[in-house]
Amino acid sequence: MAADSTRTQTESRIERLLQKDWTPYLIFALPLLFLVLFLFWPLATTVLRALSGPGFDIDLGNLSLENFNRFVTSPMYQRSLRNSFVVSVSSVVFASLIGLPMGYFVARVKMPFKNLFLSIGILPIIMPSFIGAFSWVILLGRQGIIRHFLNQIFMPFGIVIPSIYGLWGIIFAMSLTYFPFVFLLSYGAFSAANPMLEEAAMMMGARRPRIMRTITLPLVIPSLGAGAILVFIRSMGNYGIPAILGGDQYVLPTLTYFRVTGFWDLNSAAAIAMVSVAITGAALLLQKYVISRREYETVSSSRSEQHLHTHWLARLIAVAYCTLVLIVAMLPNITIIIMSFFEQWRGLFPTGFTLENYLRIPRMVSSEIFNSLFLSITASFITAVLGCMVAYITERRRPKGAVILDLAVMAPFILPGIVVSVALLSAFSGDTVLPLGGTFMIILIAFVVRRTPYVFRSVVASLTQLDETLEESSMIMGANWLYTFRRVTLPLIMSGIIAGTILTFATLLQELSTTILLYSARTRTVPVRIFSAVQDGYFGQGAALSVMLLVTVFIVVYAMNRMLGRSISSSFKLG
Repeated sequence: MAADSTRTQTESRIERLLQKDWTPYLIFALPLLFLVLFLFWPLATTVLRALSGPGFDIDLGNLSLENFNRFVTSPMYQRSLRNSFVVSVSSVVFASLIGLPMGYFVARVKMPFKNLFLSIGILPIIMPSFIGAFSWVILLGRQGIIRHFLNQIFMPFGIVIPSIYGLWGIIFAMSLTYFPFVFLLSYGAFSAANPMLEEAAMMMGARRPRIMRTITLPLVIPSLGAGAILVFIRSMGNYGIPAILGGDQYVLPTLTYFRVTGFWDLNSAAAIAMVSVAITGAALLLQKYVISRREYETVSSSRSEQHLHTHWLARLIAVAYCTLVLIVAMLPNITIIIMSFFEQWRGLFPTGFTLENYLRIPRMVSSEIFNSLFLSITASFITAVLGCMVAYITERRRPKGAVILDLAVMAPFILPGIVVSVALLSAFSGDTVLPLGGTFMIILIAFVVRRTPYVFRSVVASLTQLDETLEESSMIMGANWLYTFRRVTLPLIMSGIIAGTILTFATLLQELSTTILLYSARTRTVPVRIFSAVQDGYFGQGAALSVMLLVTVFIVVYAMNRMLGRSISSSFKLG
């Protein structure tokens, strides 16, 4: 009897297992497998390389800190580390000084063209940063037109404007590239802050400067901190601007590139990558610590309308400031458009008007255009699927370890692109189990790993606004998980998926920091071709390709804003 009872229980258990819907478990296993293979394993390999001696091989039997010791013994390493700190911190300071007043003016002053300022204000961060650096060489280089006229004005007073090359040029270009992070996030904070607090302070006799210092600014500190950390991360990982404007001044990304391409020393590059990750992580912890000590909440459901400044002087200052900032920030784009119709820019003005720069694009760069479109479209599709799956797992299934999965997906968002490249080269180049060096696949993996956070965060935002009872009702009526997801959940979160996917596509079209170490002659993309043309002195060709890229990215972003009715800036938040 006991044996029969045991057999019956076993058969019943097997029957229940066979009847169980295993579809979600099989589907959810895919993103986990992807993250293990192409994120955790490459990062682990990078750590092992960093702890091996200089060179290419991993030496598990003789691990050491020799590669890290170079930051103590090598002047080049020390300068690069110091320059990265100076550039990143200075970019945060100047981007905040530019973006914070602009956010306040647009949010709190009754001024015309607000929508125009918000639309144009996003352009610097969706345009390739290295194209802006190339333009600043034309404008403020040794023979730059703006530098020439400024020196004509200030030279009688003994003031000479230096050329754009060097650390100050890198900081200048990065500040004007990344200030929209601070502008857009502070604008949102100033708009959302409850004005009743400021009104109460005014009724108690407080003056505007005191209200600004004690009430308004503390309320926007979290958003200001989010914008500042985004600027810091992007500045720390930017390769294009320092490569064009740095001259003999190395930063960590250009030093990494030098170690890989100059010596094929992946182990030393891995150590540099680890230092970059440590700096970025420390900056994130510092940001969270500062904000946690200065975070405020409005404990009231009552709100009143924002009272905008209407004084003519305030309106004049606001319009003049915002216009000046946007004109300066958009100068590189205007310069690129002009340069694309000329052969060279020698001296003060371009020479050799021609349409040949555009006419040669189809026959000279057709393979690069195909590569960029193929990689961007394919990676965007994979990212949409992967990001949607992970978002659904963490928000709906909430398994044990969901927080770890969330952090794992978001980790590449804060990692410099060149760090991700080094990690993938460490794991999949040379004599490895899966040799992918120089192939489309390794670039595709890098693109997916780096851009999945965009779709992930966008879908998470959509799921948090979706009532779970809609899905539960479908389940109660007998529908399985797959049918419920396909017919109920997916249509309701589709706008979030599309927004994240389009943003992914637009940013991948102009990606350079990730691609610069991974491409081969067969997999070269349009941004790499532009960068090579600029370095070789073919400014007209590089400008024409840049205009083509700028127009494509702008059309994609404009279409997203029109179709979905949402701001692209929401996708740049850390979540």
